[in-house]
Amino acid sequence: MSAEPQPQFKAPIVNTSAITEIADGVWVIPDSDHTPLVPNVGIIVGSRATLVIDTGFGPNNARAILERARHLSGARRIFLTHTHFHPEHAFGANAVAGEVTTVYNEAQWKELQEKGDIVLRMFKDQIPAVAKMLDGVEFIRPDLLYAGALKLDLGEERIVELLEFGGAHSRGDQGIVIRGSTSVLFVGDLVEERHFGVLADNESHVIPWIDRLERFERLEPEIVVPGHGDIGGRQLIADYRACFELAKRRVGQIRAAGGLSEAEIVDRVNTELLDLHPDWQGRNWARKVVADLTWPARA
Repeated sequence: MSAEPQPQFKAPIVNTSAITEIADGVWVIPDSDHTPLVPNVGIIVGSRATLVIDTGFGPNNARAILERARHLSGARRIFLTHTHFHPEHAFGANAVAGEVTTVYNEAQWKELQEKGDIVLRMFKDQIPAVAKMLDGVEFIRPDLLYAGALKLDLGEERIVELLEFGGAHSRGDQGIVIRGSTSVLFVGDLVEERHFGVLADNESHVIPWIDRLERFERLEPEIVVPGHGDIGGRQLIADYRACFELAKRRVGQIRAAGGLSEAEIVDRVNTELLDLHPDWQGRNWARKVVADLTWPARA
């Protein structure tokens, strides 16, 4: 999540016509144009129920996504969940709440209550071009709350497991695993394809992020759907973890060698990360990743 204005701004409208089936019953409306503030959206269809993962930026995107889900699922019950509470993933859920069963983990709901209004104002103030898209956003209590993990049996042996992974990108991060003929994992912004990790606020930290990525890898998914960017396999997770681990290792090595201030360590390791990943976006976030590993940040 970032409220920084983007050059050559393009409205963050989810292109529902781009929907594709990536595994049996697992559909994704992809971030195919790599448009800022457009996430990868999931629609998981079983014989008894459907699960929608993320509603995009604002009520209009949420309504369009629900319409596409209705087209795929007919009269089946629809569950709605979010990978985390940030605006491009969840601000707009209230527009469809009466037609779906909303599911949050407890940490995510608490974080939304504490930060939602602040983040909403920040986006409206700092990116005037998107302010109208957030008109009508409200934060309403979900229908179901869980702690730790929750399983949903959508039918046709399509089992979905919602897992708390908070404490890295956001307090309420959530991973969603679909067990069927193919194992699919939605990771939200804990992994963004070719994009440096976003430390959105003072609750975002690198060291627990590494742990969350290791836990993702142990799930052994065949397909990984990142929060933004192209869909891939487990290598997406491994590449992200390697970037964080390199930053952690290099900060430790340079500090142990002595001779550089903490600010100089940040400069050195930031340059190394940027040089190693010249095609990654969100380059301003690389410095924040490194700074999170220096003193007094880790004191």
